[in-house]
Amino acid sequence: MWAGCPGDPACKLPLFLAESEFAFLIGILRKATGKSVVPVRVTFVEMLAGSAFADYAQVMPQQSTHNRITFCRTDLELPFITYNEAMWDYFQPELTRRLADLDAEESVSTRVRSALTELLPGGLFSIDDVAEKLGMSRRTLQRKLTEENTTFQKQLNSVREVMALHYIENTNISTADIAYLLGYSEVNSFLRAFSTWTGKNLSDYR
Repeated sequence: MWAGCPGDPACKLPLFLAESEFAFLIGILRKATGKSVVPVRVTFVEMLAGSAFADYAQVMPQQSTHNRITFCRTDLELPFITYNEAMWDYFQPELTRRLADLDAEESVSTRVRSALTELLPGGLFSIDDVAEKLGMSRRTLQRKLTEENTTFQKQLNSVREVMALHYIENTNISTADIAYLLGYSEVNSFLRAFSTWTGKNLSDYR
């Protein structure tokens, strides 16, 4: 994985942002697996003496032309400590069904929601990401959604709501991790959205 500026891999990301992103990823892997996962290699475009990142990552970063973090395949294939085969077998088909039920016919809106269900956990949720997956241009996708009296943002919000409720009701994933999986850069943004969807704060809902 490498960290940079969207649409411009050559631009320089501030070191503290690159370190924060990689530290968050390492933390997620350690928490999810219960193992002390250590990256194989970490590189930064910029380096700062005395950074606490090396102590946390347990690996000494090197300077390179890209901000990049590399993990051992065996670490990436470690099962989550909360893994439940029955639950995860249920998860994908059930979530897809619930999204499809929002629209009886195979509309563009339905296809957008299905695509977002697959893309969101991987951090891909822009209209360009969805248009590429559906094999159409951004302009065509926008036009088709307009013809169905909806917008991409409405579909994104709908999918986020369904996925958030599913995570909360069927898993033990933390609030911060749910926000991350739904593509929110800040937990507070997710909490505000959740209150709008349900009319309750997350604590009361739980």
